[in-house]
Amino acid sequence: MAPQLLSSKPQIDAIFTTPPLVSTEEFCWGGTYVDCRWEPPGETPMKVATPWHSIVLFTQLPDTALAERWIDGQFKVEPVHPGDILVLPAHVGQRSRWNVPGEFMSLAFEPAVLGRSLDAAADGTTVELVPHFATQDLLVLQLGLALKRQLQLGNIDSLYAESLTTTLAVHLLQTYATRQPILKTYSDGLSQTKLRRILDYIHAHLDTDLRLATLADLAGMSAHYFSQLFKQSTGLAPHQYVIRCRVERAKTLLAQPHAPIADIAYQVGFAHQSHLNRHFKRLVGVTPGQWRRS
Repeated sequence: MAPQLLSSKPQIDAIFTTPPLVSTEEFCWGGTYVDCRWEPPGETPMKVATPWHSIVLFTQLPDTALAERWIDGQFKVEPVHPGDILVLPAHVGQRSRWNVPGEFMSLAFEPAVLGRSLDAAADGTTVELVPHFATQDLLVLQLGLALKRQLQLGNIDSLYAESLTTTLAVHLLQTYATRQPILKTYSDGLSQTKLRRILDYIHAHLDTDLRLATLADLAGMSAHYFSQLFKQSTGLAPHQYVIRCRVERAKTLLAQPHAPIADIAYQVGFAHQSHLNRHFKRLVGVTPGQWRRS
């Protein structure tokens, strides 16, 4: 029997018995979908495939799980441990049955996203991943848990989230693609013209939801190479640089004694006051209120 093709996130919900603990709800961050669930013992009700590349990351299991799994016509009975991943390429059918409850994350990429992470002009049609049964991958575990924390905090920093998903996409290409890409190495950073263009844009749009893809487009390169060259030029990753700029602007606005700190947080691009407080204290050593009183 041919696998059923799931074309949208709401249809994925039909496979599972519980709602997501946290989720991006739809594809975002340049074409990435993240979903975390706790499922009781059970099985997928049908053999399914998706039009996007998926990584399933097992984050919490009370005991070593035993799973019966079919991927691309291959059957395997396998133990599954926390930190294991499954690699499910687009349009590849899979079905599974498991014997213990546990938490897992689905990390899905629209096909073009993987290609564009390294080549801004790529359309993704040439990217193919190799299916993998349960496999340990500590980098995917680290990146997946960082994305989960972003969703749990509720104050999504899109620039940081896109940095994580770009790193994850490049890792997938290097480790699980049928053809391993050749990564170029640069050491001179961005040209002064490009760097000034990027910095001017950042300072003019601090109050907006800055996106890694937008900054990379301004530099005329992929997100991966832009992040690499930006850090060489400034000493900071793009999201770290933007956080510092927002804190510095907040310092200036805090000189207005009657301006509510919550309003200042929004004016400099933070999701809310506690978001500002957390980064302000981390970088300055005191809260915005303490800074103002001093």
